Amino acid sequence: MKTLAQMIVLILMSSTLYGQDIKGQWNGVINIQGSDYRIVFHISKTDKQYKATLDSPDQNATGIPVTTVSLNNPNVKFEISNIGMVYEGILSDNSITGKWTQAGQAFPLVLLKTENLLDENNKKK
Repeated sequence: MKTLAQMIVLILMSSTLYGQDIKGQWNGVINIQGSDYRIVFHISKTDKQYKATLDSPDQNATGIPVTTVSLNNPNVKFEISNIGMVYEGILSDNSITGKWTQAGQAFPLVLLKTENLLDENNKKK
């Protein structure tokens, strides 16, 4: 009976992880040398492949193509090769906690899945 209960728990846990998806809008704020910059990833899924673009509203940059988008639950990775940027994080519910690496420097960045670019948690002060 104990083995059956453990098997059921394992199946439920694996289905929860399998069900996680990164489609949608993910917002965060990155602090670089004392300045905050809003970051927005727009992620879609076609067939079995993810595609994404990046916006940096505070730098008037929109629609930057993300070269690589990968989800290997719970690990998430975004890469933009032409600017040498890699973001790697851990997916948990509606957040991704990770680090943005570019030009040899790493910065912590938490992304939140939201519907609106100006979500209360991401408004610039």
